[in-house]
Amino acid sequence: MPELKLDCIVRFHDSMRLMELRRCVFSIVGQEYPCVNIILATQRFSAEELRVVRDLLNPILAINECVTLTVVNWQLAEPADARTELLNLGLSAATGRYVAFLDYDDTIFPWAYKELVSCLDDSHAAIAFGSVRTIKADVYEKFVGFDRVFDPPFAGSNLVDLMRANFCPIHSYVIDREKIPSEVLIFDSSLIWEEDYDLLLRVCACADSDFSKLGRAIGDYYFKNDASNSVWVNDVLSETKKRTYEQVSARIEARRRVTLIDGSVQQRCLGIDFPIEGLTIRAFLNLQDETGSEPASGPEGCTESCLFPHA
Repeated sequence: MPELKLDCIVRFHDSMRLMELRRCVFSIVGQEYPCVNIILATQRFSAEELRVVRDLLNPILAINECVTLTVVNWQLAEPADARTELLNLGLSAATGRYVAFLDYDDTIFPWAYKELVSCLDDSHAAIAFGSVRTIKADVYEKFVGFDRVFDPPFAGSNLVDLMRANFCPIHSYVIDREKIPSEVLIFDSSLIWEEDYDLLLRVCACADSDFSKLGRAIGDYYFKNDASNSVWVNDVLSETKKRTYEQVSARIEARRRVTLIDGSVQQRCLGIDFPIEGLTIRAFLNLQDETGSEPASGPEGCTESCLFPHA
């Protein structure tokens, strides 16, 4: 059985963004959870670049002896954009029971992992969600400036909403690896956008989810004005990104159409008293649209947080 350690996978592809990485790691070092291992997944870094990264992070890691660092480096020439491969590389190095994800330019609050792991323990769910704020970030050559803070930008409050559209950024949840089959807990390497949503659809279709901490801010998402986020903004690249997103959306819809919802998830998280054999995510959403009904609460022993989050 894996330890109660939590592995936080941080992907980092640009050695020019060390200050943002330092901010990210500092936020992990401040975690109240007692055993965290940072798995830093880098993209084709040289030996010198890796040395610089370690030299930068060592003084920060010294602040909290309960936080350790593992560095894994993607060395293959392909794919050119290895962001999804970095996530899988990080997962292959994970040894703890729990796993979380955090991109180098985002941050997590001190109470985040302690509270989400507590949710997992209490509800016996496989994945627990919190909320993240959005910070408008202006990118300059030497630094990133911060403008203002917004509430979570994506609307959603439960599993049904998540099946319709992703409102949960990649650092808004913690997963219990013990409760997810290894063949499910892997990112589709053919996707470089919405790879995290594709994973969420598969994870939440096969195991219970806990949304009870929605409304509790556990981190910040930095929305940059240089189009470097994996969402398109109103700039010269936006139309190209928009066309790509249309293709990705078609792939995600295909995932909804083929992903079966486990019978226990139907009962415990979607309020279906008598599970429907062969029910896919898309078929369930179509039933919801046809009936216009809200899911009922699950049976005794299932947390209603699967459907109705509490502040």
